[in-house]
Amino acid sequence: MKTVTLNIYKFSELSEDAKKKAIEWYRSCEDYQPYYGEVEDSVKKVIELFNLKTGNYYSDIRTGHIEDNILQLSGARLYKYLINNYFTDLFKPEYIKTIDGRKKWGKLYICKYFTGMNGDRTHIYSKWKKWDNSCTLTGVCYDNDILDPIYEFLKKPTEKTTFQDLMEEIGWSIAKTYDNVEKWVNSEEYITETIEANEYDFHEDGTRY
Repeated sequence: MKTVTLNIYKFSELSEDAKKKAIEWYRSCEDYQPYYGEVEDSVKKVIELFNLKTGNYYSDIRTGHIEDNILQLSGARLYKYLINNYFTDLFKPEYIKTIDGRKKWGKLYICKYFTGMNGDRTHIYSKWKKWDNSCTLTGVCYDNDILDPIYEFLKKPTEKTTFQDLMEEIGWSIAKTYDNVEKWVNSEEYITETIEANEYDFHEDGTRY
């Protein structure tokens, strides 16, 4: 029997060449599916919201089943159509506070009631301040990435932009979102942060211990 002593290194202690090898190791074995799954959840919600259909890819948006009079809406008419049909999906009430028990809180507020281990609770929301559009479909930032064309139009409606145009832009947003996620999770910056957060150990040459 003999005793072998090994020197084990954290990522920050490796040479630049060893760091590159460690990054390539992580890139080759890591499963990024959870990130793509979150994007897909947002995509499915958007497609369902606007009653869209797709081809072989989610970004291949099909609108042939939607009536032409809707597809050609533009300007103020399109703005009103989006607000009347999708406002409660695109925006959510401003949260005020939570109180104990089941209580009404006046006509200017929305009350949502919940029963938990500690009894009934009432969540209070503003009935009028509904311009919060942060991740309203799934709670993940990809909602906003994909719906960006809609929100931008609502900020500044134009006569040139039709409902058809917005749906096509959503297709481009979907493709761009997938592309951005792929670039990010394969970037050295992301991988370095993840390796350091998980406190992986390495041999001197950058192979995983």
